[in-house]
Amino acid sequence: MTLPLLRWMAAAICICLSAPVAAEEMPSRHIYVLMGQSNMAGRDTADMEGQPPDPRILTLDAANHWVVAKDPVHAMTSSIAPGVGPGMAFAREMLVSAPAAQIGLVPTAVGGTPLRRWVKGADLYEQAVARARAAAKAGVLRGVLWHQGETDARTQADAGTYEARLGQMFKDLRQDLGQPDLPIVVGQLGDFLAAENFPAAAGVREALQQLPRTLPRVGLAPATGLQHKGDHLHFSSDSARELGRRFAHAMHTLHASDVTALWPTGRMPGGAAAQPETWRFPERRDALRVTHVSEPALTLYRAPHLGQLAPAVIVVPGGGYQHVAMDKEGADVAAWLNAQGFTALVLKYRVPDNREGAFADIQRAIQLTRSRSADWQIDPHRLGVMGFSAGGHLAARASTTFSRCPAGTDDGTEGLSCRPDFAVLVYPAYLDDAASSLSAPLSAREAIPPVLIVHSEDDRKYVSGTHQFRTALASAGQHVHALIYTSGGHGYGLRSCGDAQQWPADALPWLAAQRIR
Repeated sequence: MTLPLLRWMAAAICICLSAPVAAEEMPSRHIYVLMGQSNMAGRDTADMEGQPPDPRILTLDAANHWVVAKDPVHAMTSSIAPGVGPGMAFAREMLVSAPAAQIGLVPTAVGGTPLRRWVKGADLYEQAVARARAAAKAGVLRGVLWHQGETDARTQADAGTYEARLGQMFKDLRQDLGQPDLPIVVGQLGDFLAAENFPAAAGVREALQQLPRTLPRVGLAPATGLQHKGDHLHFSSDSARELGRRFAHAMHTLHASDVTALWPTGRMPGGAAAQPETWRFPERRDALRVTHVSEPALTLYRAPHLGQLAPAVIVVPGGGYQHVAMDKEGADVAAWLNAQGFTALVLKYRVPDNREGAFADIQRAIQLTRSRSADWQIDPHRLGVMGFSAGGHLAARASTTFSRCPAGTDDGTEGLSCRPDFAVLVYPAYLDDAASSLSAPLSAREAIPPVLIVHSEDDRKYVSGTHQFRTALASAGQHVHALIYTSGGHGYGLRSCGDAQQWPADALPWLAAQRIR
């Protein structure tokens, strides 16, 4: 952690939680407008004090003053008290990858309101635009969160025109705020809406699903698996927070500048999933996971322009080769790398149960990135891989097996090296076999690039593989360094609660020593 950041955090803690905050007191204010009806405002008041306020998260109050935010973010606009909405969890999640920034929330949602009150010229639209403009004087408007549609799901007539009306409102909003590419994330309606009260819910859900496909820079926060507070209408506190995290994942993806298909049409070797790609929501809710991936892709997150070619990292999320954890081991890590001056590319590789397809995907990703290095302003000789769990296994394979690279694509990548220039393996899995030997096809014989391994001793299922791999590389005279922590477990991304929480800061000197930073 840098000294300026430490000084800022120390000063921030002293801010009075109810006093207005001056625009110049904190750096990098990222502003997000919260629009919609009661599920954006929140209705469940249970566990509203579950988390202490964070002085980096502000809200614009009714007098257009910035104050430190806490639930409920929205003020009371009816006889029903607001509760836990998605705003605070969204802000906390955005701060994971940008801890030196500040999030400014602009609450404008009003419960029970139909879309007709949110179109250009209507009262709530004009109020939201006015508040967004006022907020933008003290920061940078980075996006809009929208959750609305329950009221319009009461009649087929309203649901039938919902997509066209909402799409036009988004176009008007961007024009009136002077940001034609303003990222907007729409939240899906809960699966629990009572059919007798919301007979047209399917039509509104389909409209929300279609908007990201028809409008640029629009994302979707899915509501799959989320629960109501007991009324078959409003999200519970826990589910509202989970929805906020899903809003953040979608916003991170929109902030990425480009998504590129990995393989030319008809040239991808190996098999693909038989079922359509879908989000997977297992019992754990700490990440958004995608499975049945048949169209692997790279999502580009550009480093801040520094007037020179940037070092780059291909980020390889984990997921046990069953799914890909696209946020906490993907987009979150990419945003953190951007803050350190790296361009990041998040790899969505083929799953489930397709290790050889996934390996071809990471090799192809390295070649493709080198072929696009000029367009993406990347230094092709400072291109590394950073893998988590199963992604760490893929990164290890890419770092030790590169004599044969993908061929036959006829797109200018043939002949380019698929060897990374460095590798960071974070709690890698599958590095040893049942006999406690280095698992095939890992090898320590080739000209392996510098490797950094991050692991925790209490990750008992996989840490032995790290020790095996580290020993094999060191015995072969390869450049390997390990950051081994007492506690941390497995699957924490940037967010460990144990000793491993230090790994992002501890990794930076190693990168600098390799002349990577």
